[in-house]
Amino acid sequence: MNRQILRHYINEYKLNFDRVNQEEIYKWKAVKCYQDNWNIEAENFYEMLMVSLSRTKNLLDSGQYFPLRMLVQYAEHRPNEVRQLFRNLYNEEEDLFERIQNFQTNINVINDELFKNKKSYQDPRAIIVYLVLRYPERYFFYKFEMFKQFSKKLELIYKPVKGHLENIGHFNSQCELIRFELSLDQELLKLHKNRITSDCYYDENLNILTQDFIYAVARHLDQAILVDTSEPTEIRETNVLSTDLRISADQISFRGRTVNFIQNGIENKRLGDLGELWVMKYEIEKLQNAKLYNLIDKIKHTSKDEGDGTGFDIQSFDIYGNKIFIEAKTTKGKQNSTFFVTRNELERSKIEKENYYLYRLYNYSEQTDTADLLIIQGDLTNICEFPTTYKINLHNG
Repeated sequence: MNRQILRHYINEYKLNFDRVNQEEIYKWKAVKCYQDNWNIEAENFYEMLMVSLSRTKNLLDSGQYFPLRMLVQYAEHRPNEVRQLFRNLYNEEEDLFERIQNFQTNINVINDELFKNKKSYQDPRAIIVYLVLRYPERYFFYKFEMFKQFSKKLELIYKPVKGHLENIGHFNSQCELIRFELSLDQELLKLHKNRITSDCYYDENLNILTQDFIYAVARHLDQAILVDTSEPTEIRETNVLSTDLRISADQISFRGRTVNFIQNGIENKRLGDLGELWVMKYEIEKLQNAKLYNLIDKIKHTSKDEGDGTGFDIQSFDIYGNKIFIEAKTTKGKQNSTFFVTRNELERSKIEKENYYLYRLYNYSEQTDTADLLIIQGDLTNICEFPTTYKINLHNG
């Protein structure tokens, strides 16, 4: 993400705030209406659904796009089936992509039974709208074309591909990074606060504001033409085998501490996302320098494409064209700052020991997007000696 361009667009957004707001304020009103009326246990589910979605406007109906019109008909004919689909969709204990796919598959079954020759229009864009209306503090309104244009204008590394569900994971990650930048602009926050009236949802987490900004960049604001004045920086890089590393002794301490783990977790995730984007850029430049141009588009940001749990963040290639698996760990601190490895990361490093790399970014600077890099290759068993948590599965009998 080009920070210079981002700052330009934030300023343009503020200058055009009133004009954009006149067209887009309905989104806050749509969420407020939904929050005030949604009751999944309502005796008359069809009527409740109609009222809850009555202010969504072109979020769910525009041009030749009619997901609301079709959803209402499904609810009229099959209220209990649709009710259960929403229960499943709103179950935050389950994987997001699986919930989206299951909702789409099952709603299409209902559509084919009721209206065989009609489109359902229940695509990921519409399903994300349902999720935002229910959980506006967790999700962001999504449109493919909006993300595509924003990616182009902000010079993002990820280029969304039409029809790919993983676009949503990348979009959400970018939204979280953009939201942080917007939250630092007090002038913008004041403009935003002043527009919220009693019939609008109070967007405390700034998720709707974030999407509104992204949509404004894609739709309402002119292309930025800026000259990059930054100087290329030299990366201090060290390569080591995991078996050559030695770790410091760790002593158990029972001293009590008061720590804001929730906020620390949010900040660490944001820093981790920035680090992963840094590594993506690093890998692209590495393959360019090795003249392996045919492999650049095959680099995968796996943690965004598939989610967490694979045991690595990025799938790339070494300078010989061999596939490698990269786990990124980022800190603003020094090289010897403590970091944590999950069990899945450890187990993956054992399986892919010859092709597994832990990229330890340290001295990371957000303002310049620079870092020093320690690359640790191989099985991480040698450096994973101090477990901090244990998973317990209790069985009856």
